[in-house]
Amino acid sequence: MDSPRLSNRMDPTAVSGRIKSARIALGLSQGVLASRLGVHRATIAHWERDGGFVPSVENLRALSQELQVGFEWLAVGGVISGQAVSPTIPDSRRRLESRMLMLSRHVPVSFLATVIALLESASAYLE
Repeated sequence: MDSPRLSNRMDPTAVSGRIKSARIALGLSQGVLASRLGVHRATIAHWERDGGFVPSVENLRALSQELQVGFEWLAVGGVISGQAVSPTIPDSRRRLESRMLMLSRHVPVSFLATVIALLESASAYLE
């Protein structure tokens, strides 16, 4: 169900754009996404419209799963608690991993060791 426009913490225009861009990135129509979520196509259109209603928390969670993006990114956008947040669309991950590998070939080994240690720390923290 839709909830009324949310307060200052969520910008409905930004949420609408993130929903639409994630849906398009996966090649989903509004109708297909609506069917998967059990809502009407018009509901999806309303969520994607500038000035439309922001989905409820439950619908944002369902959207994040169907659209394969992080809930935080979908709900609040690019930054949470000072950390950059981005969509987790699988293709984006592959591109980032490929870019990281390519860039790693051009940095000193000591720097690469530091990056790996940082990634290991992050991995341990997230487990």
